[in-house]
Amino acid sequence: MKRKLLVAVPLLCLVALLAWYFRPKHELLGEAYVSERSVTLWSSVAQVREQLGVLGYGEHVDVLARRNENVKVRTAAGVIGWVDGRYLMEPELWQRSAKLLQQAQGIPIQARGRTKVPTNLRVEPGRTEPRLYQFSRNTPVEIVGRATADWVQVTDEKESEGEPAETKKEDWFLVRATATRPPGEGVVRNSAITTTTQPGDQTIPIAGWVVARFVSLDLPDPVREETESANIRPLAWFELNRVTDDQGEHPQYLVAATKGPEGAPCDFTTTRVFTWNPRKSRYETAFIDNNLCGAFPIRTGKDAKGEPEFRFHIMGEPEERVYRLIQTVVRRIKEEGASGKRKPEKPKPKEVPKTK
Repeated sequence: MKRKLLVAVPLLCLVALLAWYFRPKHELLGEAYVSERSVTLWSSVAQVREQLGVLGYGEHVDVLARRNENVKVRTAAGVIGWVDGRYLMEPELWQRSAKLLQQAQGIPIQARGRTKVPTNLRVEPGRTEPRLYQFSRNTPVEIVGRATADWVQVTDEKESEGEPAETKKEDWFLVRATATRPPGEGVVRNSAITTTTQPGDQTIPIAGWVVARFVSLDLPDPVREETESANIRPLAWFELNRVTDDQGEHPQYLVAATKGPEGAPCDFTTTRVFTWNPRKSRYETAFIDNNLCGAFPIRTGKDAKGEPEFRFHIMGEPEERVYRLIQTVVRRIKEEGASGKRKPEKPKPKEVPKTK
């Protein structure tokens, strides 16, 4: 009996050692992050395969193997499966997206809108720049900046009309939004696996650049009507304050707009203030400043008396221009010395021609 044990024990140890040595190895090739709203995790790359679960945007995975466009990954919960590698983001790009989000969160909202079509979110303006995400149609976005880039046709963003024809330049918006997965999407078929992201628990802030033409602005009715009558293209608007009459409260608006095609170097070329006239029960244009080359962002606020102010930079000028709405009159305010006090700008006296 002892001899049998002396033989069996080493054999069992040898078998265990060989089993450990020849175990399936998952060498780590790198890391990645999911860059889509939802990505299916499959058991293999074969035609007959099982859905293990669904990964949501921003989930971190370890990369174990690659086969053509398929990538074998291990989730944070230890589930191993295959995903489409086109929907994964390298750590360096993920860090760039995080830095861009931090930057965008510190900029005031210039406008709000919704995507007209499925729209790619990119890390820089330009259709060949790395893609961070894809918004579905009718996704709300907050616009915080503008830039221009050369127009280039790409396979995943084809347009049948509206392409810039002459300048080959197009406008881009820097936007903030959320990467979400609605409840009911991404249900795990295998009820035994509950380690991937569950439906409806994914809401992550995100920022990046989108083609401006793919965004429909959510203009307030007064802004839409007044800009259409003035034949200008609004790019930003702000509620300065509200006035009350027998009909209720009425917001008064600042609008930054432009004319002409896309691709202009200036973010906006005109600013207008629309105020409510209670006697005529209508909006009127109280202020117009044309021939500007303004730069976003425009910032709004109130002075010590509670009167609305707005400010922005003209491209090439180091100092901000500051304006104040006093009832229905807008005046440009200049800084006064180092005290920080401001006073309305006095009109320049007209020059009298010299007599000979």
